[in-house]
Amino acid sequence: MTTRRERATGLAREVGRTFPVSDVALWAAGATYFGVIGLVPLALASLWAVGRLVGGDVLTEAMEAAIGGLPQGHGTPDALRTLTAVALGMPWWKTLVVLFPASLYGEGLRRAFRQFSDVPDRLTGWRGRAGLLGVAAVAPFLVVVVLAAAPVVGPLYAEGGWSLVLGVVIAFHVVFLTVSLALVALFRFVAPGRLGWKALLIGAFATGSVLAGFLQGFVVFLAIPIEWSAPFGGLPIVGAVSALALWLFLLHILVLCGFRATVVLDQALLHRRTASDAPPHGETPPS
Repeated sequence: MTTRRERATGLAREVGRTFPVSDVALWAAGATYFGVIGLVPLALASLWAVGRLVGGDVLTEAMEAAIGGLPQGHGTPDALRTLTAVALGMPWWKTLVVLFPASLYGEGLRRAFRQFSDVPDRLTGWRGRAGLLGVAAVAPFLVVVVLAAAPVVGPLYAEGGWSLVLGVVIAFHVVFLTVSLALVALFRFVAPGRLGWKALLIGAFATGSVLAGFLQGFVVFLAIPIEWSAPFGGLPIVGAVSALALWLFLLHILVLCGFRATVVLDQALLHRRTASDAPPHGETPPS
């Protein structure tokens, strides 16, 4: 009988042995490219749906509460206000239109996931797009959870001191829950193959815990008083897009690493089930 520590060590060793180190940056960059195209339309569609669920005034107030707790530099407040206003002003048919570029993000993710999976795949682009639309149906409910916590977390962030520490703890757990559920949907509907539920939940929530901490770090990054446009001759748009693309690139590296670990865990659990179901050595299985 192997112990949990031995199984964890074996899992880590197998992930390291089979991990495509030389290509991870390439596929993370590819997913980032599709993310730059699709994430803003996905956010618009999600905010539009949230506005229909809870009302435009409630959404606007919750967004203002969230903005109040964020660093005010780099144009973040204006960007979030504009995003919310545009989403609330969209008619239903325009929401359907923005779902097309949003679905491209699913194609980019599935193409990247395919390189970290042992499952052959066909119609990768179309399946990725269809899977992302399924995630888009769940996304508004996750946004509602985040915005529901904003009136509590935002003032705590603004107060500083121990209130800030409490706000960080609450925000971490809210983000951890919502990001982990989003990863469950991505690993299940966008990634190729069908992972077992045990490996899926363990892998998604473990990856979600890392991403939750990474996203908290991004808030700190927003607070750094350095102009993003400085390396680009003072062009603000170029600086903002480059900084956000770099952040997305690092985020996708973490997601791909988490997905590969989930695939290896699923294979290990399948091997254990197969071994436990096999008859003892020298015996024949019952007919």
